[in-house]
Amino acid sequence: MLRVPRRTALLLSASMPVLAGCHRAEGRPTLFELLPAERTGVTFVNRLPEDTAFNILNYLYYYNGGGVAVGDVNNDGLPDLYFTSNRGPNRLYLNKGNYRFEDVTEQAGVADSEGWKTGVTMADVNGDGWVDIYVSAVSYLTMHGHNVLYSNNGDGTFTDRTKEYGLDHVGASTQALFFDYDGDGDLDMYLLNHSTHTERAISRRATGSERTPRAGDRLFRNDGGHFVDVSEQAGIDRGVEGFGLGVVASDLNLDGCPDLYVANDFQENDFLYLNNCNGTFTESIAKATGHTSRFSMGVDAADFNNDGRPDVAVLDMLPDQEKVLKTSANAESFNVFYLRLQAGYHPQYPRNTLQLNRGPLGGTLRFSEIGYLAGVYATDWSWAPLFADLDNDGYKDLFVTDGIYRRPNDLDYINYVGNEAVQAS
Repeated sequence: MLRVPRRTALLLSASMPVLAGCHRAEGRPTLFELLPAERTGVTFVNRLPEDTAFNILNYLYYYNGGGVAVGDVNNDGLPDLYFTSNRGPNRLYLNKGNYRFEDVTEQAGVADSEGWKTGVTMADVNGDGWVDIYVSAVSYLTMHGHNVLYSNNGDGTFTDRTKEYGLDHVGASTQALFFDYDGDGDLDMYLLNHSTHTERAISRRATGSERTPRAGDRLFRNDGGHFVDVSEQAGIDRGVEGFGLGVVASDLNLDGCPDLYVANDFQENDFLYLNNCNGTFTESIAKATGHTSRFSMGVDAADFNNDGRPDVAVLDMLPDQEKVLKTSANAESFNVFYLRLQAGYHPQYPRNTLQLNRGPLGGTLRFSEIGYLAGVYATDWSWAPLFADLDNDGYKDLFVTDGIYRRPNDLDYINYVGNEAVQAS
């Protein structure tokens, strides 16, 4: 699933293992063509009205955007589109060919107009050969959203079978990842959640034992078509400090079992769960990396330099324009950074990171962070990275979705919300 913000950046991979910016030359055709809604029929807009009951002042992720999933829901060989709307109804567009789409939301029964929706995943959850739709949602303040599994009936309609499958989580979900972590041939699910916990003072990094039924990530094992929460026995951290914004599954250590990289916003470490191939995971971020992104947003994994090992890209919010950089809060003071290290947190820096997979060094999986070297360390307020060979040259390129409607780290805004006298004036 890709987050859908305001603008995007495209970085093309060069023949060497670095990434370079793409600039249009005069007279040369562009790599992509922007098609208007009148041409495609895709008219979805994620509208966010501002009101006093639910806004960015009482919900920091108000302008994070929704998500889009691509999948062939009717098995006609053409990829279809599903968009989540934070406050309004979601939309399903059926691909009619030649870049034309038809809105079939109502007849398919997948509008899901209640609550606050955050993301969507398409996967054949029950293994019947038809792609299903899982929508993640948030229940907070006046927005009473809940996660929904739309099971594909194979006739153009879907049925809500969330409770039947055991996936009826209510809390602060961001995204669901369906993957077979135990190698039994069916899809299990990692549920990425974020927290509405507003206290961000540095605390001694404990063991993740402080748990809540609404926040903290979950791992659900598929037991014959019913999903069972196996988070604790599998070694998944469910602490309240986790602000999960991205997750990807990839066999990072090449042992035949899918591992997980979880991108966490704010003070919580990113999680690197190495699959022990026995139903459990070992969190290994501190052993495998020297440092990570600070405000980790999206994450993707792919072998961008063709050495046979999956690498990892994580996005942050470092501006690439000097004016924005100087008018936005970014790096914390060294004293705060040092206190976080003393509290047990891994070193984190507020910029994009590109973790080059070095393989096992001394028996331990190790990454070298080369974001600066590769030229991808700063793409402003970035959401989702996507590795893909977009120009068919044999090397993975990096597509970055980017932008924010309201910038919560603007220095004027921070001065306003932190100064009662200014607010009263």
